[in-house]
Amino acid sequence: MNMKTTMTRILTAALLLSLLSSCGAGKTDTADTGTATGSESASESTANGPVFPDVSYGGEAIHFLTEECTFGDAYTSIEIFSPGTDGSLINDTVYARNMQVEERFDVRITEERLQNASQTAYNIVLAGEDIYDVVMPYLNKSVPNATAGLYRNLYDVENLHLENSWWDQRANDNLQVGGKLYFTTGDISILDNECTMVLFFNKQLLADNDLGDPYAMVHDGKWTLDAMFAMCTGLSADLNGDGVQKNDDDRFGLFCAFNLPHSLYFGTGERIVTTDSAGELQLVMNNERSAGAVTKILENCLNTVHMTGDFNESVKAFTEGRLLMAGWALTDINSIRDCQFDFGILPYPKYNEEQEEYYSLISTILTPGVSIPVTNNEPEKAGLILEALAYYSVDSLTHAYYDTALNNRYVRDEDSGEMLDIIFASRVYDFGFIYDVGGMGMMIQNMFQTKKNNFASQYEALENKALAALDELSAAFAEAE
Repeated sequence: MNMKTTMTRILTAALLLSLLSSCGAGKTDTADTGTATGSESASESTANGPVFPDVSYGGEAIHFLTEECTFGDAYTSIEIFSPGTDGSLINDTVYARNMQVEERFDVRITEERLQNASQTAYNIVLAGEDIYDVVMPYLNKSVPNATAGLYRNLYDVENLHLENSWWDQRANDNLQVGGKLYFTTGDISILDNECTMVLFFNKQLLADNDLGDPYAMVHDGKWTLDAMFAMCTGLSADLNGDGVQKNDDDRFGLFCAFNLPHSLYFGTGERIVTTDSAGELQLVMNNERSAGAVTKILENCLNTVHMTGDFNESVKAFTEGRLLMAGWALTDINSIRDCQFDFGILPYPKYNEEQEEYYSLISTILTPGVSIPVTNNEPEKAGLILEALAYYSVDSLTHAYYDTALNNRYVRDEDSGEMLDIIFASRVYDFGFIYDVGGMGMMIQNMFQTKKNNFASQYEALENKALAALDELSAAFAEAE
């Protein structure tokens, strides 16, 4: 989501409250948020916002297929449909937003939420059935559907204007192949936020040990790998004096989860696969800078002064005030709500101060993407409703998400809101990671788990397989619709 509204704006906005208190009422036209009618293209705009075509669909249903997570509600899609208000912020915001769109275009937004939506979409579309107007499976599982030619190229869909700021421009850029885009995300979704990797830190532990101000480091461009590891490395302590550093009762500076090394790698701005000027996929992992980044990351993450182990052990250490910093998905903030101290949120560090911007990996395995099946014979209608939902989400769903993610989850400092602006505007989508091309996507994680810091030999062992897999993937995209 392209540099979402800052925390200051969100905390002061009265729009959300008025929206929720009048669920079902159309949005009041203002200089920031109003809409106009009677235009031919939603890409046109006025001071009041985008100009949607003046159409009415006679109460027709716009049917979505969304994901229900198999192991809990945290990754289940709740941002597309609500049957009515129930007093909860996200649900009621979705309901109010949908009412705006439904009244504006005389449609009904409906949903079927299923486990393994990607397989359902595959079966339905392959059978030639026109059941769903829009499908939103998790991104990783959507790749085979796209390469099988089951999705429409979103760039060709009338009324869908992906250059607008309510669509994630990083997703558009990183997920297109050969000028074709089969799935994307934006303000229409909140699971892309929940699945973004961030760093949580204990403010009290930081202050007690006079370790500096990481917020200032971020703003000054000095939040680097060296700065983070220096901050964390000296903090480990055998609190009970038994001579053994244990997860249950001792103090640590950094929790090195299985996915921390590759999250740090993407934070350096390095990639596995990118697209060239012609939009073709290229393997780019083997260069001096990327090799240096992997070596530095693993050298530090394999340092035995840091905490390793499972997620629950790290949550216990963090909530007990024995862990300074942990790299988790943003949704994991739910696990530390009971902290008796203030904590903050940071982006992943740069490789060095010369790096121009921060980058944050998005865990696409549980992030849904918007796709339109080739069996949908009225894609322009789906395109218009998607465009409207995404647009109206900016001042409703995105506001509600920030409010829930921060205020209702015990992170009340304005700095963390600013950090989320930076994080959400700099997300990384990498086909090499999403598709685990030739095993390259999991290479850094496997090196960490097997304690092997030998980038050159690991890369060499996988290179031919990765190149072959990339050729196969590129050919499949080229043959798709």
